[in-house]
Amino acid sequence: MEKPTAIFQPLQVGPLRVRNRIEVSPAEPFLCTKDGLVTEEFVDFTAQFARYGAGIVTVGDSPVTQAYADENHYVVNLADPMVVHGLTRVTDAIHRWGAVASIELNLRDERRPEEFTVEEIHGIQRAFADAAERCRKASFDMVMLHFGHGHTAASFYSPHVNRRTDEYGCDTFENRIRFASELIDQVRQRIGPDMAIEIRMSGDEIYPEGVHAEDGIRFVKALEDRIDMVHISAGSMYDIRTMDYTIQSTYMPRPTNLHIAAKYKAAGLKIPVVSVGSHDILSAEKAISEGQCDAVAMIRAFLADPEQLVKAKKGRLEEIRPCLRCNVCTGDDPHGCPKPLRCTVNPPQGRQPLFDRIEPAKAGKKVVVVGGGAAGMEAARRLTERGLKPVLFEKEKELGGSLRTAGANPLKGDVRRYGDWSVRMTLQNKNIDLRLDTEATRERVAAEQPDAVIVAVGSTPILPPVEGVKGENVCLAADIDRGLAKPGKKVIIVGAGLTGTETAVTLAREGHEVLVMDLLPLRAVQARDKAVGKAHRLAMAAGVQFKEEFRLKAITPTSLIGEEKDGTVTEIPCDTVALSLGVRPRKDVTEALEGVCGEMYFVGDCALRQGNITTAVRDGFYAAMNV
Repeated sequence: MEKPTAIFQPLQVGPLRVRNRIEVSPAEPFLCTKDGLVTEEFVDFTAQFARYGAGIVTVGDSPVTQAYADENHYVVNLADPMVVHGLTRVTDAIHRWGAVASIELNLRDERRPEEFTVEEIHGIQRAFADAAERCRKASFDMVMLHFGHGHTAASFYSPHVNRRTDEYGCDTFENRIRFASELIDQVRQRIGPDMAIEIRMSGDEIYPEGVHAEDGIRFVKALEDRIDMVHISAGSMYDIRTMDYTIQSTYMPRPTNLHIAAKYKAAGLKIPVVSVGSHDILSAEKAISEGQCDAVAMIRAFLADPEQLVKAKKGRLEEIRPCLRCNVCTGDDPHGCPKPLRCTVNPPQGRQPLFDRIEPAKAGKKVVVVGGGAAGMEAARRLTERGLKPVLFEKEKELGGSLRTAGANPLKGDVRRYGDWSVRMTLQNKNIDLRLDTEATRERVAAEQPDAVIVAVGSTPILPPVEGVKGENVCLAADIDRGLAKPGKKVIIVGAGLTGTETAVTLAREGHEVLVMDLLPLRAVQARDKAVGKAHRLAMAAGVQFKEEFRLKAITPTSLIGEEKDGTVTEIPCDTVALSLGVRPRKDVTEALEGVCGEMYFVGDCALRQGNITTAVRDGFYAAMNV
């Protein structure tokens, strides 16, 4: 792959010269205090992006009113004048590394525009202006005004949402833009000419009644003489039909919203157009070099690998750690029950400053890692960062373990890319002594005379103890994904979790008749993992049928027999039964290795009843740090 060049060209944004075309888009790491004041963790989290080369570093969703701050904790509270003290440390950290410091100003208020008095509208505008002035005092170079995703500032421009009949209504175009126009003017008055203003907007709100690109372009053209850059996202957080365009899941194509930004760029705007939405370095390079946008914003790719720009500049693209788009980083319930940000593939992320510096291990310490899956490979690579040369046993002829299975379904291209990266980086690491096609018996491990052993042998699929489970018409759902089993026309998948549902989607799209059954209600299955709900909706759209609270009793060569919630026994004809009931730890292996040396670590699925990539990578990392 050739070195990117377009992304490293400087960009003029109003009064600012930005060193390259990559912006860190706003996010909520939830690393501030509950009241929204800056912490050392937040400073370190933000500084990393500037340190590794981003052109613009944008602090995320920051409330401009105290009412919003009272509902949105652990993020920067711009309604509090005392926040300037800590934010000055943030801008110091960004400026030290030569990046432009920006911050997103936002208001989420559940009220519709017609529910505000004119005095309250003016109060909102003043709140944005007050917040912008505090940002100026804290030495920010730019403010990002959030006019997107259906939030309060965006709602005034939407005829579907805004039912006002006065000068802030939507009866004329001048009235539609009045709220935004006055707000921008007040902000400019407070920050002066030396700071830049970027607006973030949904270039298309996606849902039928929403604002679409033609109207959005008209909005920007009316305001572009008073702003310096426009950041094109999509969708509305107030319409579930569009959420995957606002925060893209792994099921969405990459880069999701570029075609929308390209419309704005093609409209001949006089200010730079920024595209955001599932970009990586390669898509950013392509988009900018082809003139579809002027710059690209990303955050999850930076979380996965903060050093991606450094690696790209040196032509080491194959070393960039891929993002899974699993959205672990966005939290389960970010505003109802916020948690500090975490990243599946990069465990130090959000744990600043605990792992800002990896401490060297005791020189010469001998460590054996058993298992070459997600946890074992992470542990082995991280051990080399501490100056050690671990021995890695893998009983198969190739590395990857359950990552190979997890990435086999066509829907899981992100997991496949991460699995390929993890294997590639492990194979290329000259400080790992690889023993492929070698089972780690107790005798072999003991013969290495290790000082520590990390056991990461994974799990085995759960098979229910029912009649017919070993029949020729029965297989694992994962084996269908891997091409190891060929299903018939009518397929019943037992288990409505993520793996089973994703298999169901693929089969339905290929023309199979698919029924997914589960012992639990679907809402209970979805409660375990927010991604499952998305998979269920995807499956239903593909024509998959679901049967809840249905217990598997037996399998015949031509049917599945189950028990309804009321005790009724039902027989359902089918050609294939595919099992997806989870996994259990490989206790036979862990028990055989127990006590082989004085310092033992059991990580990943072999230590949990049922884990995932997040827990496997995290535990492998922790073990490597603790050795």
